[in-house]
Amino acid sequence: MDGRGVSYASLHFTARVFPVAQGEWRLRAVNLRSLLSCAALLLVPACAPRTGVVPAASSSAMASTPADAEYTRFAREYLDWYYAAHPIRSTNLGLHAYDARLPELSAEAIQRKTGVLNGWLARLERLDRAALTGDAVFDVRILENAIRAELFELEESRDWQRDPMLYTRTIATGLSSLSEREFAPVEERVRSLMARMEGIGSVVAAAKANLRDVPRPWAEQALLDARGTVGFLRADLPKALEAQGLGQVDAALRRSFSAALARTTAEVEGFVRWQEKELLPKAKGDFRLGRERFEKKLALEEHVALTVEQLRDINERTIREYQAKVAAEAARVDASKPPGEVMDALVHDHPSAEELIPTARKQLEECQRFVRERGLLTLPSERLPTVRETPAYSRIGFASMDTPGPFETRATEAFYNITNVEPGWTEEQKAQHLTYFNRAGLLGITVHEGIPGHFVQLLYGAQIPTEVRKVFTPASLVEGWAHYVEQMMVDEGFGGGDPSVRLGQLRRALQRHARWHAGLAMHAFGESVEGAAKRYVEIAYFEPFPALREVQRGTFNPTYLYYALGRMQILKLREDYKRYLEARGQTFTLRDFHDRFLKLGLPVSLARQALMPGDTGASLE
Repeated sequence: MDGRGVSYASLHFTARVFPVAQGEWRLRAVNLRSLLSCAALLLVPACAPRTGVVPAASSSAMASTPADAEYTRFAREYLDWYYAAHPIRSTNLGLHAYDARLPELSAEAIQRKTGVLNGWLARLERLDRAALTGDAVFDVRILENAIRAELFELEESRDWQRDPMLYTRTIATGLSSLSEREFAPVEERVRSLMARMEGIGSVVAAAKANLRDVPRPWAEQALLDARGTVGFLRADLPKALEAQGLGQVDAALRRSFSAALARTTAEVEGFVRWQEKELLPKAKGDFRLGRERFEKKLALEEHVALTVEQLRDINERTIREYQAKVAAEAARVDASKPPGEVMDALVHDHPSAEELIPTARKQLEECQRFVRERGLLTLPSERLPTVRETPAYSRIGFASMDTPGPFETRATEAFYNITNVEPGWTEEQKAQHLTYFNRAGLLGITVHEGIPGHFVQLLYGAQIPTEVRKVFTPASLVEGWAHYVEQMMVDEGFGGGDPSVRLGQLRRALQRHARWHAGLAMHAFGESVEGAAKRYVEIAYFEPFPALREVQRGTFNPTYLYYALGRMQILKLREDYKRYLEARGQTFTLRDFHDRFLKLGLPVSLARQALMPGDTGASLE
């Protein structure tokens, strides 16, 4: 989020606080696997319920070669297995056959799933890729990376043994995914909630049995998350359901649900106490991935194969370029002050609490009008998301785009959520909160979350040709696009040349490059948290405390460079595609490029090959 609820679920109900970019972090779905033979592997899809599963692996033309047919069978069977093995992810995708299930997290279940994934990988490697045609040429690579990325997480980074947040996340997202969107009658979702609640004791037991060598920053954040989850269970979950009609449900079912909720709350409270007394005091593990695993993770998840030295050099060069642009724009505002002071002054120009939602709604309409009048891309519909205050049970974040999963057919509305001030805050707290929504900043947030950012990605989802691409969407594509359009819109004249609008865009870009530095420096080059936070302040014009919180995020989200990485890849692809067309006597337009790119739904490195057949250029250099 900056935020779209496609492939990831945001923990907005926990105490996970990233002060300046709270709405931006989205959680990757939990990935686990099992140790079964190839023969058993082939039986899993046949046994899995098919209700709610989309009908085909691709909406493109029917398989045209024997290799295409073999790939289509593989993709269908793998996806069916994947949905069953990742029930919370399936709910968030809009597939509801597994709404009553939680993933199995015991060491034995993880071993079994590891074996299953290795079996899928072996089968995939036997495909004759040279004979594939059409969409399968790209999708087979997406599937391979997805399988290898999950294996990496389980066998090499071993989050299931080191990350207590995984277990709290399973509890929290397992329940919130059923309560936040009204994709089914409340009575049906309450029954699914109760079924998932029955499995929460097993999740807690698995955490206690599995966790070892936990890094202290992770244990500290996990404890905050677990406490936040207790608050979610006590107040926010019942409040959300009451607003959706729980009071009209059969009284006996309501009593059963209340009892299940009380048991679940008690279990999570016990989990909190265990973390306080047992886990946190022993948390002395090293959070660092190391350079080789950092490079591997980035290559598998984001389809970017660069060394850590190359990544460092690209980032440092870009930081210098953007800081020079900041200095030039700040001088236009007030040449007598350093850029940091100019930026600090700008954040105090913000709407009042009463004006905040109406201002964002007006900006959204302005964005839509600007895109349409300038012909920047084709808007698939005239729809706009509903701009609203963030629901009471989700008010940790500043702003987010709450969209349905790509396969959701009922709860298809989209909400642009903005967290306003709380009545009980002091006047100083209210004033500090509203600085995040300074007018230039709010405009950029609306571009990112709404039009032409995440909301437009949602509108284009129906045109993405394959199921594989809708399920396995890299963060560098999702967040990279939304971050790219922040710059593109200002480049095309949005804001009318107001230097404050440009400064807001540049500040957000430097924030993403500061993340790039922090994750890379800590995980690949051994930088301390404190050292990375000091450099963060210098790069992004941040105050020390929010810079430290942003860097702490990087201890467990090491590749959160994907915002800036994606933006830079798209910018490079755009220029290379323009030269490609002009060399062939064809005309380049932004509308054509954006439309084609959004319809592909491919990682940028693969989109290059789809847009420019035969391309061998790097996606970033």
